[in-house]
Amino acid sequence: MKKSERERKESVIVDMNDFLLEYGAKKLGNREDLAEVIYNAAKKDVKGLDSLFKDNGEARERIYKAIGEGFLSDFDASKSAEQLDKESESLVHEAINYLGKHEKQLDDWKFN
Repeated sequence: MKKSERERKESVIVDMNDFLLEYGAKKLGNREDLAEVIYNAAKKDVKGLDSLFKDNGEARERIYKAIGEGFLSDFDASKSAEQLDKESESLVHEAINYLGKHEKQLDDWKFN
């Protein structure tokens, strides 16, 4: 993966998590441990977000995953819908892992 592609991918992951934290704040209120709560709900299975937000997958599918899908289709328009779906699922897992590794900074950033 080229440096510019890696940087763009990380930027998309940051955007995905920004959205997730904003959505989480609307659903759960502004909490100092919001990133931790969201990460803990999704770390074993991203569908844990559905239970946490009680939104039938709205955040996970239509927004969180859609941001990743948009990036992937913009980056390589030749991919099939099936490839995009599979790769966007992978990107969602990368984004959740990123959230877990940076939850303290993300919580501090959101509330300062």
